Amino acid sequence: MVGDRKFDIEGAKAVGIDHIGVTFGYGDRLELETAGALKIVDTAKELTEYILEF
Repeated sequence: MVGDRKFDIEGAKAVGIDHIGVTFGYGDRLELETAGALKIVDTAKELTEYILEF
């Protein structure tokens, strides 16, 4: 799950799927950190690089 708000992270955690927080949406880094995001990225390029590592 890729999300920009705490609700995205919480939802992904609730159903047991991996999740990545992105700061280029409505939420901010603190909100994503507080929600417990596994990974937080700041750009689409970082997101792409992270996903392609798998």
